[in-house]
Amino acid sequence: MALNVLPGPIEEAKLKARLELLDNFEEQLAKAVQWQECESPAAYRQMRREGTNGFIAPTLNPTARLVYVAARDGYQIELRIISPREKLSRGTWLHFHAGGFVIGSNASYDTYLTTLSNRLGLTMVSVEYRLAPENSFPKPLHDCVDAALYALSPAGEKDLGGPLKILGGESAGGWLAVSTGLSLRRDHRFDVRSKLDAIVAGYGIFDLTYTPSLLEHTRSIVLSKQGMMDFCEACFSHIPMEKRKAPLVSPLYADLKEMPPALFLTGQIEPLVDDSIFMATRWKQAGNDTELSIVQGACHAFTLIPMGDSTEEGLDIIVDFVQMRSS
Repeated sequence: MALNVLPGPIEEAKLKARLELLDNFEEQLAKAVQWQECESPAAYRQMRREGTNGFIAPTLNPTARLVYVAARDGYQIELRIISPREKLSRGTWLHFHAGGFVIGSNASYDTYLTTLSNRLGLTMVSVEYRLAPENSFPKPLHDCVDAALYALSPAGEKDLGGPLKILGGESAGGWLAVSTGLSLRRDHRFDVRSKLDAIVAGYGIFDLTYTPSLLEHTRSIVLSKQGMMDFCEACFSHIPMEKRKAPLVSPLYADLKEMPPALFLTGQIEPLVDDSIFMATRWKQAGNDTELSIVQGACHAFTLIPMGDSTEEGLDIIVDFVQMRSS
């Protein structure tokens, strides 16, 4: 089956309503405090966590439980676990949160993860990987790979709620999901195509030398061109630009053979839309089951932030993809 690189169809009135919502949202966000303006990234993270300075604290799932596993350097990685409410779990989804490698946490998106858990019958296990600039590349990736190795172990399968089936994340978490899958195959010799049901990558960045859609982006709806570059520099500034096409840094240039099915989901009004298009194309060319979904009138993080029916559409795409490929 050919890979469709065009956005899905939408009624004109529905698209108009989505675009108006985005215009209003962009205007509101222009007044928001940015992490670069704070005394430190840690101070910004605290404001978001506690709901101060105009932020709304995340809604937490009271049934979430925590498990701690050792990273390769002894650091204790916190895993936040949300189980299906009304059915037995069929397995686990290892989740890597958004936040540009700098902000966010495994408790940032409990509402989103609870919805997916209940709809899919999977246990969502979200990784509290270390953040930049305090912990630059490769530490965030190492934490995610170490969490995946634990999830694939007999002890992990018992503690977390079943066998690991999905690697998934959004934005920086999309990069982490793909890079973790590649590391499991390349560095740890796992047959990830048979071990995993799928990888779900939402609006990720896959080329750290930057794609045309980012370089040409002029809007600032959740994520601007400069904002994305600031995030990347916080995590990868020690790597010269001329070396950032290395597969460990930019998975777009990796050997993608023998990888699991993957969904690359993105909004049309998105600085990283090319990253998903290019990555899906290479994933498909490598002989892997691939789906690319581009949602019209949707911006960065549209599945995480309530954005009306574009959010519903994105969630439906994820659920349909996983249900088709997860036993």
